[in-house]
Amino acid sequence: MTTPEHAMVGVHLAIACRWNRLWTWRAVALAAFMSNAPDWDGVPMLFDMGRFEQGHRVWGHNLTVILLVSVVVALLLNQWDLIGAIGKRIAVNYSSATIISDPIDGQNRLGFAAALTTAFVSQAMHLPCDMVVSGGGGLSHWHVEPFWPIADNGYVYPLIPWGDIGPTIIMMAGLIVMAERQRNMAATAAGSLTIVIVYMLARKFLMG
Repeated sequence: MTTPEHAMVGVHLAIACRWNRLWTWRAVALAAFMSNAPDWDGVPMLFDMGRFEQGHRVWGHNLTVILLVSVVVALLLNQWDLIGAIGKRIAVNYSSATIISDPIDGQNRLGFAAALTTAFVSQAMHLPCDMVVSGGGGLSHWHVEPFWPIADNGYVYPLIPWGDIGPTIIMMAGLIVMAERQRNMAATAAGSLTIVIVYMLARKFLMG
């Protein structure tokens, strides 16, 4: 999946799980960000293509590192309300309306358990997304190694090619509906993700 698609999966997942009600909007923002976190292992592409080929979808795309990253993020957010501070700054600088009204204090920051759960689940969802969206346009299938460094088994189950705009359109439509209606958001988010899955399966088995 592309970066925007991963972020939208995170947003839909957080809202479908009602984390926005349990843990405030901060959990949704964290889910959107952490859904892309495993792709940090693609940074070597900027310096050394050999190391990129060796580490992409390996170093960051595994449950061991995902857990470690989640613990670090949870500790930081439990100590400091970084998401709230960034959100407040954005609201002040780029919006005439007060879209973020809660104060930045200890009562509103994400607790350790909330941040850990959000960070881990959002990152873990990245792995199956990359497994089922693969290949296309002359690109080879890139296996994900979820159990590295314990095991280096790679997995890929391509349902749609990379760059297929179907999931983007479906999830964007879901976000628009949630923004307009602002009710039954959890059901809308869950429905959007379900439609994405059905679309992928139909695209694979009906359209080839």
